[in-house]
Amino acid sequence: MATLDARPAQHDPAVAAPRRAGGTGLVIAYVAAFFALYVALLTPVISTLALRVSALSTPESRAADLALVTGVGAFFAFVANPLAGALSDRTTSRLGMRRPWLLWGVLLGSAGIAIIALAPNIAVVAIGWAVAQTAFNGTQAALQALLPDQVEERLRARVSGWLGIAQNLAPLAGIGIAAWLTASGAGSAWLFLLPTALAIAGVLALVAVLKDRRLDPADVEPFHLGRFLGGFWVSPRKHPDFGWAFAGRFLLLFGFALYNSYQVYFLQDRFGMDEPTALGWQLRLMVLQAAVLLLAGSVGGSLSDRTGRRKVFVIISTVLAGAGLLVFAFAGAPEHLYLGAGLFGAGLGAYFAVDLALVTDVLPNKDTEAAKNMGVFNIANALPQSLAPAMAPALLAIGPASGAGGNYTALFLVGALVAVVGAVSTMFIRGAR
Repeated sequence: MATLDARPAQHDPAVAAPRRAGGTGLVIAYVAAFFALYVALLTPVISTLALRVSALSTPESRAADLALVTGVGAFFAFVANPLAGALSDRTTSRLGMRRPWLLWGVLLGSAGIAIIALAPNIAVVAIGWAVAQTAFNGTQAALQALLPDQVEERLRARVSGWLGIAQNLAPLAGIGIAAWLTASGAGSAWLFLLPTALAIAGVLALVAVLKDRRLDPADVEPFHLGRFLGGFWVSPRKHPDFGWAFAGRFLLLFGFALYNSYQVYFLQDRFGMDEPTALGWQLRLMVLQAAVLLLAGSVGGSLSDRTGRRKVFVIISTVLAGAGLLVFAFAGAPEHLYLGAGLFGAGLGAYFAVDLALVTDVLPNKDTEAAKNMGVFNIANALPQSLAPAMAPALLAIGPASGAGGNYTALFLVGALVAVVGAVSTMFIRGAR
């Protein structure tokens, strides 16, 4: 059982100093675990959760029901990520600081997904998604802390790029699994259970090879509730670069979430597709998006490490993603979506190639509070998942275009505008080039 304390450890190079030479084997296991976790976490966000909600709702209520479920889950993700990160930074288990959170997080998260798969109504779906988001975000906080823990600074953009590629290939794998299971007539529960089995296998493989940091209990000071809670506030006045990086991530992912959560409904409502056809088109678009993302991510990460520049890649990538959303907004035929998916994939690939490297460069107290501050940064992941679905029904109801399925043009225009504002915020970062 892990021993926890709520105060950061005193810095002792012999005990808690980051290990930044994990080796090729660790990097491979790290990227594979990242991929596997996001297969389980993002497949419901993009596809299967919407289908589950639709099966338990009516056409009139499904958008509101989906907003409720994703909003509840995102709230728990919002709380769990920084909390788990802070506790991970203070974990004195013999297994290390990160291993316990990787292990128990993926097991409990998989239990939450199983609840969704077997849920008889929307309320139980919301409970399952809350459990899954809480646990998986605990795992995510520990995973992202491994970047400053285990990877040398000169290699971070490249590893960050591969993590971004893994994160964005994960939904493709998940949708491919969903489409295959649907076509083969498998029960809907398997759409959730098979991706979680992959997550368990990937994270357990990483746990097996990870030479984790270990924190000596003697170096942990006593618990003080006020100091513990105050540690979650990262002052934008004292750390403005961290604040601008947070804003850029939040705004881009807010625009992404407006598209992501309603992608299946968009295909069904605008183009009159049935469920199998919508899943097939979603898979095609994801394949194209993933191919472009793979190229942009690998090239972007390598160029960033060679030039030492981060911001320019974030700015260009955010503008490309916004352009992709504009194409989605005005698409009059399914074939037009290929251009949008290509632009969106290029933008996401270039962004995630340098995003984690950029925030690691400006991360406060990275030697002693890496997981906690990464967890705070990951609020920029969780909060858009809550706010975007809550705002989406209002945008879909705007004007006369809301009659047949909703005003997706307004939805995606707002997403594009928000993404471009995110690019502007990145320009104010001074601690990275």
